[in-house]
Amino acid sequence: MFGLILRECKTAQLGSSFFSQMKYSLIHKAKKYKKILFVAGVLFLLFLIARSITSRPAVQYSDVRGNVATAKANKEINKEFLFSLKDAKDKEISKIKFLVENAELRDEIIVKGQKATSIKGRTFFIINLKITNEHSSAIEINTRDYLRLAVGDNNEWFAPDIHNDPVEVQAISTKPTRVGFPIDDIRTKFRIQIGEIAEDKEVIEFEF
Repeated sequence: MFGLILRECKTAQLGSSFFSQMKYSLIHKAKKYKKILFVAGVLFLLFLIARSITSRPAVQYSDVRGNVATAKANKEINKEFLFSLKDAKDKEISKIKFLVENAELRDEIIVKGQKATSIKGRTFFIINLKITNEHSSAIEINTRDYLRLAVGDNNEWFAPDIHNDPVEVQAISTKPTRVGFPIDDIRTKFRIQIGEIAEDKEVIEFEF
C-alpha cells in the first residue's frame, strides 16, 4: 500500500514537472515571438516612412519673372573705340575699350528693375555697349557722355535719357550696359556720334 502511494506521488510530481516545463517553454517562445513581431513592425513602419518620402513629387517653383517684348528692329554695329583713362592730374594711366554692339528699336524695356512701355507713336532707341577696363583698379564711367543721336536729316544731337550711369567696371573686366533714347516711332535714317566730349567724334549712319 505504501509503495503504491509512493509511486502515485512520483507520478504526480513527474506530471507537474512536465507541465511546468511546457508552460515555461510556451511563455519563452511567446516572448521571443513578441520581440520578433515588434522588430518586424518597426522595420515595416520605417519602410513605409522611407517610401512616402521618396515618392513625394519634387517641389516645383513657378517662374514669376515678367517677360519683355523682343526688339522689333536690330542693327549690328560691332565697332570698338579706345578712350583715355586719366588720373586726377589729367595724366593718362590706361585706356578704356568702348564696344558699340548694336542698336535696337523696342516698345518695352526694363528701367531700374521695372518694365517701361512706350506710348502709342513713340518707341525706344537702345544702344547696347560693352565697357572693358584694363586698369588694375575699378573705374566709374558716364556712358551718356560718349554718345549722341540724330534722327533723320536733323542736325540736333540728343543725349541719352536712359542709362545706368555711373557704370562701375571692376579691374581687368568687361561690363555690359546700354543707353537709350525715347523717339518717334518711325523708320528713318539714324546717326550715332561717338567720342569724348572735348575730342573728335566719329559718326555712324544707318537705317533699320
